[in-house]
Amino acid sequence: MTYGDVFSVREFRALWIAQVLSVAGDQLSRVALSVLVFDQTGSALLTAATYAMTFLPWAVGGPLTAGLADRLPRRTLMIFCDVMRGLMVAAVALPGLPLWVILLLLFVGGLFAPPFSSARAALIPHVFPDEDRYVAASAISTTTMEAAQIFGFALGGGLVAMFGARTSLLVDAGTFFLSAFVVAVGIRRRAAAKTQRSADCAATPCSTDSA
Repeated sequence: MTYGDVFSVREFRALWIAQVLSVAGDQLSRVALSVLVFDQTGSALLTAATYAMTFLPWAVGGPLTAGLADRLPRRTLMIFCDVMRGLMVAAVALPGLPLWVILLLLFVGGLFAPPFSSARAALIPHVFPDEDRYVAASAISTTTMEAAQIFGFALGGGLVAMFGARTSLLVDAGTFFLSAFVVAVGIRRRAAAKTQRSADCAATPCSTDSA
């Protein structure tokens, strides 16, 4: 089994591209928002607080929203989360917003990251039901996550230096919209996991142990 065998599958390519765009977009927004807050306030403390705020949705919303990947169709959930994150980031780029509004939009947008990641990870076993390709796909996803975090910071710093924080935020919003488009055209529709399990149990009664 080679990585080429994994990337030859159209659905995995779409999931991989969406992951790259999503993670890089998250890192870009962290850089651009931190610079934007520092430009507005000149406070290193508020800038640090803004950066820390980008991780708060994972701590607060992660345990509460990750389960949506089982209750809703995963493709639809990923598209919705990307569109909402794109809208939140684009709104932050509007001039004249007070700091508390920026932080609120940042927090609300971040709440859509955990269910997106959960849905993407949960789709991989459906794309690769065989163990060999699933293991390779998981390894690629882990490596991609780490690489996109590093290069996302570099990309964010470069864009902010060249075009400024607000323009960089609009570019960041575009990464989420592009990710949503890639998922829409590259991932086939599937029923929600709970709905599918209910249908399977209706056709073949499920035992308590298997449930």
